[in-house]
Amino acid sequence: MRRAKKTYPRAFSALLGILAIVLALFLIWLSFQPAESAISSQTQSTPQSLENTFYASGDSRQENPDKDPQATVLPQPASEDGSLDNFVDWALWYAQQEPRFPVREDGSTAYGELFGDPYAQWCSEFLMYCLQKAEDRLGTSYIRSVYPWYPSAYSCGLWFKAYYHYFDVGTYVPARGDMILFDTYGIGYPDHVAMVMEVFVNSAGDPVITTIEGNILTDVLPQIRSRQLSCTDSGILGYGSIRSANYSYEGPIKYYSDADAPQESGADSAQEPEGSDLWWDPEE
Repeated sequence: MRRAKKTYPRAFSALLGILAIVLALFLIWLSFQPAESAISSQTQSTPQSLENTFYASGDSRQENPDKDPQATVLPQPASEDGSLDNFVDWALWYAQQEPRFPVREDGSTAYGELFGDPYAQWCSEFLMYCLQKAEDRLGTSYIRSVYPWYPSAYSCGLWFKAYYHYFDVGTYVPARGDMILFDTYGIGYPDHVAMVMEVFVNSAGDPVITTIEGNILTDVLPQIRSRQLSCTDSGILGYGSIRSANYSYEGPIKYYSDADAPQESGADSAQEPEGSDLWWDPEE
């Protein structure tokens, strides 16, 4: 009995020690919960700089965790009229309805299928796909008149140049619906294309664009996403304006840098129009 009395306090003390350790670990874990919640909330909420850039009328917006968490989700346009502004609204809305990671397991996309090559690089095809959906819905004819119809960033750039509504970066502040032509690798001509969702002025007084674009390479998979860039970002070659056009060239556009790109039905190879300075030389 004496031995039992001596060992009981020791066992009880050990138990209290274990409970104290467990309680301390729980309190430490609990102390991190607000910080984790704040990080999660910050990631999924609208960045402050995007807050007033899309619909100044204050239309309701909601976050969609299945799409790009950095982009404000646009509300579905209420109007079915055929104005250019409404067409742009629908095209941008359709762009945001697409899955963030649209590449299938076999490497194909629905965007490439539109031009007969499911496995093609698809930054331009993605935009054409969304423009076509808006065109089908509204019954408009802005494709091939205001917007190009080519599965190639380079050919889209040539089209804008041919119609004299291409502007070099630094000479023009783009508007909603304009196309952004990137020279990602410094090769001297467009190798990537995106669309302007909105333009706003930051706290320094500089214009900033919010994009929507496809086939953005990441560590995971090529994806659709939005990002904010300075209007004079070093990766931007120029802009294709949909509202500042001089429709002076009626011929088809020839592919130059995308020799194996599928051409649309009926698009013949063409001679360059007069004024060769309008065209990029891929050999430069």
